[in-house]
Amino acid sequence: MRGDSARLHQIVANLLGNARVHTLPGTTVLTSISREPGTVRLSVHDDGPGVPEAQQAKVFQRFARGDSARSRTGGSTGLGLSIVAAVASAHGGSVQLTSTPGDTVFSVVLPAPDDASSTPRWAGRVTP
Repeated sequence: MRGDSARLHQIVANLLGNARVHTLPGTTVLTSISREPGTVRLSVHDDGPGVPEAQQAKVFQRFARGDSARSRTGGSTGLGLSIVAAVASAHGGSVQLTSTPGDTVFSVVLPAPDDASSTPRWAGRVTP
């Protein structure tokens, strides 16, 4: 696929950082990339506590945090997932969440034309 490599790296770093900050030591975090017709799917799966159902609809909004007691010194500004969503959208893609305790998956689906010479849907640098 074609895209802004620095911003695509930011997606991966933010998703992995989110798993590190919001799960307990010993949590297993798995990443995968799969090719589907016309798309690429990046998934980050963990077996941590999950995202409470009431918060799932808000996690991609700016400054959303799972725990109001958290402070920025705890490693969470509430911007990481909104940046993931913005970068995915700027590349013509989307981000999805499915979560229950012990089974959380963040997936980013990005367009990847079957013809590698095709022009990507995004234009220029991405600034979320």
